[in-house]
Amino acid sequence: MFKIKKIKPLFTGVITTSKRYVGNMTTKGGIILDATKMEGGLNPFQTVVAVGSMVKDVNEGDIVKINFKRYAVAQHRPGAIENNVQSDQLSIRYEIPMVEMDGVQYLSLQNADIEFVVTDYEVDEGGLLQ
Repeated sequence: MFKIKKIKPLFTGVITTSKRYVGNMTTKGGIILDATKMEGGLNPFQTVVAVGSMVKDVNEGDIVKINFKRYAVAQHRPGAIENNVQSDQLSIRYEIPMVEMDGVQYLSLQNADIEFVVTDYEVDEGGLLQ
Protein backbone atom coordinates (compact mmCIF):
# COMPACT_ATOMS: atom_id res chain seq x y z
CA MET A 1 0.00 0.00 0.00
CA PHE A 2 1.22 3.47 -0.92
CA LYS A 3 0.52 6.13 1.70
CA ILE A 4 1.43 9.76 0.99
CA LYS A 5 2.85 11.55 4.03
CA LYS A 6 3.77 14.99 2.60
CA ILE A 7 3.40 16.77 -0.74
CA LYS A 8 5.29 19.63 -2.41
CA PRO A 9 3.13 21.01 -5.23
CA LEU A 10 4.80 22.09 -8.46
CA PHE A 11 4.97 25.63 -9.88
CA THR A 12 1.76 27.46 -8.90
CA GLY A 13 0.12 24.62 -6.99
CA VAL A 14 -1.27 25.15 -3.49
CA ILE A 15 -2.44 22.49 -1.02
CA THR A 16 -4.95 23.61 1.62
CA THR A 17 -7.05 22.02 4.30
CA SER A 18 -10.57 20.95 3.32
CA LYS A 19 -12.62 22.26 6.24
CA ARG A 20 -16.36 21.83 5.85
CA TYR A 21 -19.30 23.57 7.47
CA VAL A 22 -20.67 21.90 10.57
CA GLY A 23 -24.40 22.64 10.82
CA ASN A 24 -26.61 24.83 8.65
CA MET A 25 -26.81 28.60 8.94
CA THR A 26 -30.47 28.92 9.90
CA THR A 27 -32.72 31.21 11.88
CA LYS A 28 -34.38 30.03 15.09
CA GLY A 29 -37.42 29.17 12.95
CA GLY A 30 -35.31 26.87 10.76
CA ILE A 31 -35.13 29.12 7.68
CA ILE A 32 -31.85 28.60 5.82
CA LEU A 33 -29.99 31.90 5.60
CA ASP A 34 -27.35 30.92 3.08
CA ALA A 35 -27.63 27.75 0.99
CA THR A 36 -23.90 27.91 0.17
CA LYS A 37 -23.11 27.42 3.88
CA MET A 38 -24.94 24.13 4.35
CA GLU A 39 -23.55 21.36 6.52
CA GLY A 40 -20.90 19.36 4.66
CA GLY A 41 -20.16 22.14 2.15
CA LEU A 42 -16.57 23.32 1.74
CA ASN A 43 -15.71 26.47 3.61
CA PRO A 44 -14.09 29.12 1.35
CA PHE A 45 -11.62 29.94 4.15
CA GLN A 46 -8.88 27.32 4.37
CA THR A 47 -5.36 27.01 5.79
CA VAL A 48 -2.43 26.58 3.39
CA VAL A 49 -0.46 23.37 3.97
CA ALA A 50 2.05 23.50 1.07
CA VAL A 51 2.93 25.84 -1.82
CA GLY A 52 4.71 25.38 -5.14
CA SER A 53 8.01 27.07 -5.97
CA MET A 54 6.43 29.81 -8.14
CA VAL A 55 3.74 30.87 -5.63
CA LYS A 56 4.33 34.37 -4.30
CA ASP A 57 2.71 36.09 -1.29
CA VAL A 58 1.12 32.87 0.00
CA ASN A 59 2.92 30.83 2.64
CA GLU A 60 2.33 27.64 4.59
CA GLY A 61 0.07 28.39 7.56
CA ASP A 62 -1.71 31.34 5.89
CA ILE A 63 -5.49 31.44 6.03
CA VAL A 64 -6.82 32.16 2.55
CA LYS A 65 -10.18 32.80 0.88
CA ILE A 66 -10.70 30.44 -2.05
CA ASN A 67 -12.82 31.15 -5.12
CA PHE A 68 -14.29 27.79 -6.16
CA LYS A 69 -15.91 29.23 -9.32
CA ARG A 70 -13.39 27.60 -11.67
CA TYR A 71 -14.46 24.15 -10.45
CA ALA A 72 -18.18 24.64 -11.12
CA VAL A 73 -19.77 22.16 -13.52
CA ALA A 74 -23.23 22.93 -14.90
CA GLN A 75 -25.65 20.06 -15.41
CA HIS A 76 -28.72 20.51 -17.59
CA ARG A 77 -31.71 18.21 -17.31
CA PRO A 78 -34.91 18.49 -19.28
CA GLY A 79 -37.74 19.88 -17.18
CA ALA A 80 -41.50 20.00 -17.62
CA ILE A 81 -43.15 20.71 -20.96
CA GLU A 82 -45.50 23.68 -20.84
CA ASN A 83 -47.13 25.27 -23.92
CA ASN A 84 -45.02 22.99 -26.14
CA VAL A 85 -41.83 24.38 -24.63
CA GLN A 86 -39.57 22.18 -22.56
CA SER A 87 -37.93 23.91 -19.63
CA ASP A 88 -34.36 23.33 -18.56
CA GLN A 89 -33.40 22.42 -15.01
CA LEU A 90 -29.94 23.72 -14.31
CA SER A 91 -27.93 22.48 -11.35
CA ILE A 92 -24.35 23.28 -10.49
CA ARG A 93 -21.92 20.97 -8.74
CA TYR A 94 -18.27 21.49 -7.97
CA GLU A 95 -15.42 19.15 -8.93
CA ILE A 96 -12.59 20.28 -6.71
CA PRO A 97 -9.34 18.32 -6.97
CA MET A 98 -8.33 16.69 -3.72
CA VAL A 99 -5.38 14.71 -2.49
CA GLU A 100 -5.06 12.47 0.54
CA MET A 101 -2.08 12.84 2.85
CA ASP A 102 -1.68 10.64 5.89
CA GLY A 103 -5.35 9.67 5.76
CA VAL A 104 -6.65 13.28 5.58
CA GLN A 105 -8.26 14.94 2.52
CA TYR A 106 -6.72 18.23 1.27
CA LEU A 107 -7.63 20.57 -1.58
CA SER A 108 -5.20 20.64 -4.51
CA LEU A 109 -5.59 24.11 -6.04
CA GLN A 110 -3.74 26.75 -8.03
CA ASN A 111 -2.63 30.11 -6.64
CA ALA A 112 -5.10 31.84 -9.01
CA ASP A 113 -7.93 30.18 -7.03
CA ILE A 114 -6.96 32.24 -3.97
CA GLU A 115 -8.77 35.57 -3.68
CA PHE A 116 -6.81 36.90 -0.71
CA VAL A 117 -4.73 36.03 2.35
CA VAL A 118 -6.28 36.81 5.74
CA THR A 119 -3.71 38.83 7.69
CA ASP A 120 -5.67 39.53 10.89
CA TYR A 121 -8.81 37.96 12.32
CA GLU A 122 -10.83 37.13 15.40
CA VAL A 123 -12.71 33.89 15.99
CA ASP A 124 -15.99 34.04 17.85
CA GLU A 125 -18.21 31.16 18.89
CA GLY A 126 -19.15 29.24 15.74
CA GLY A 127 -16.14 30.67 13.88
CA LEU A 128 -15.32 29.86 10.27
CA LEU A 129 -12.41 27.46 10.71
CA GLN A 130 -13.81 24.86 13.11
